[in-house]
Amino acid sequence: MEAVVYNRVIVPSRYWILMLLSGILLCVLGFWVILSPLQSYLSLSITFAAGMMMTGLFETVFAMISIRHIERWGWLLASGLIDLAIGSYLFTYPTITMMLLPIIVGFWLLVRGIMGIGSALDMRAYGIESWGWIMFNSLVIIFFSVGILAYPAFGIANLIVWTGMAFLGAGIFRVVISFKVRHIISLSSGKSKS
Repeated sequence: MEAVVYNRVIVPSRYWILMLLSGILLCVLGFWVILSPLQSYLSLSITFAAGMMMTGLFETVFAMISIRHIERWGWLLASGLIDLAIGSYLFTYPTITMMLLPIIVGFWLLVRGIMGIGSALDMRAYGIESWGWIMFNSLVIIFFSVGILAYPAFGIANLIVWTGMAFLGAGIFRVVISFKVRHIISLSSGKSKS
């Protein structure tokens, strides 16, 4: 059992910094969106596209590094490539992004929330404490995404606040997971030395 946990969790966990970077990026984007509500709608759409591309890049690299060690690496790779492709497309065509931004943000965050629930359940299966907090955070992300999808014409200011809150939630989720993974590494290093 220890070998299975080591191969599936510990080895790819050495790259926890990629998850941390994507979480920090999402938190920065969330704060920027909330603190700059008077910025143009075009700025938000370009920022969203750029953030989506960077998150996709980090996830793709993490999935490629973890191919031999994570059982569900294919989902991570698919998610990263989809984010990278959609983000690149939206960045290239900002007018489309402006027209569809509420729907794109809503669906993207909904998928992220569902993936977060899967990660929380995986953490629970491996006996990692505080998985409930990750589950709660994922449900909050889903709540915001459903709010965005249910009321896309609610107003640009509200969309900006909801988007910022959702980015913050997704970023905090990634930062917390990265530190949990780092903690697992330090525990396994201590066990291997003894």
